[in-house]
Amino acid sequence: MADQTTDPATAPGPRTGGGPDGRPTGGRARAWVLLKQLPARADSGGRQRSRAALDAYAAVFDEVHVVGFDRWPTWREDLPPHVQVHEIDAPRPTPGAVLRSSVFAGKWYSPEIAALLSAEVRGLDVLHVDFPQMAVNVPADVRIDVLDLHNIEADLLRRRLRTEHGLLGRLLAPEVARFARFELSAARRAVHVTACSRLDQEVLREAGVPSTFVPNGVVVPEQPAPPAPGEGRAIFVGAMDYGPNKAALRWFLDEVWPRVRVAAPQARFTAVGRGLAGSHPRPAGEPEGAEFASDVDSLDPYYAAADVCVVPLLSGGGTKIKLVEAMTRGRAVVTTSLGLEGLEEHRDVVRVADGAEAFATALAGLLTDPATARELGAAARERTATFSWESSMEALRDLLQKIRHQM
Repeated sequence: MADQTTDPATAPGPRTGGGPDGRPTGGRARAWVLLKQLPARADSGGRQRSRAALDAYAAVFDEVHVVGFDRWPTWREDLPPHVQVHEIDAPRPTPGAVLRSSVFAGKWYSPEIAALLSAEVRGLDVLHVDFPQMAVNVPADVRIDVLDLHNIEADLLRRRLRTEHGLLGRLLAPEVARFARFELSAARRAVHVTACSRLDQEVLREAGVPSTFVPNGVVVPEQPAPPAPGEGRAIFVGAMDYGPNKAALRWFLDEVWPRVRVAAPQARFTAVGRGLAGSHPRPAGEPEGAEFASDVDSLDPYYAAADVCVVPLLSGGGTKIKLVEAMTRGRAVVTTSLGLEGLEEHRDVVRVADGAEAFATALAGLLTDPATARELGAAARERTATFSWESSMEALRDLLQKIRHQM
């Protein structure tokens, strides 16, 4: 099948058509939601945000079509009847898609998605694109109404390559620059852009791209978190198929944890997350006092057993859902400045430390002072009482209502 998309800067004109009252003919408003991964599971921040955005579209539009990679066996049970899911097995990149966009966007190209959008998206339909990479699948004559960046992906990529792959990062710098141009072109093509952090909004503003702030949320526990047990245990939560998480955990185990054990010999540490068994971040194995739990059914018992949560990120972008999640669980948090990025207004209810020595000192201090850890965790829990996905998506729902009213 021929490659059906072109440079994202060539955007179609404004929406036209409809009945005399400006509504779509037939009275039904239809939306398409293009996702990088179908949110069959809520095991990553990206999937949680995608599902929350999907729910916002389902609340506003009469008919919603969801298109994305992977499988969602239970979508008919999980979603309302006016939502239909189109499952796409995997990307099938073409040389044209890569040449047009960069390898980092082109690898997400699917002829099936491009053909589906070309054949089925009508002039009055609303199209939401999740992640700028997915814009590579949108034909040139199809309007992108909303582009949700999740992060400034090119900046995230630069940080990851610099932090995790020094030489490779230098070799790939020209390709990253091409991707940055594609990402900016996709943002300029979209009628509306949504960003999850104020810092990302500032980057967009400097590039001349207006945006709507739609912050990240978190799955708020139904029951209040039990008090921290005061037994000197720290926890890390993160999936190992996300490079910044793996690099953060490796740094923590190699550089921070040995220092913590000197200051607090009885301290214990648990790393919990998807893929830990198959992608160990530390070839030498777990150090003394540390243990791993891979692909667990529930995080509840691990948070309940912890006194402090660590977010030792050295790369990454956007707001860190794992940090917000720890706060909602009523646990004290120690993070790096980058881990707090996008959430700086909450600095007073977390501990921020950069460098192995400072991070270890902050963590050991809380593990040996249970009363302070509980106090800090309670303050964090109170601060995040309104951090649900339902609340965070209010700005997106308002935007969608305006878009529908203009149809």
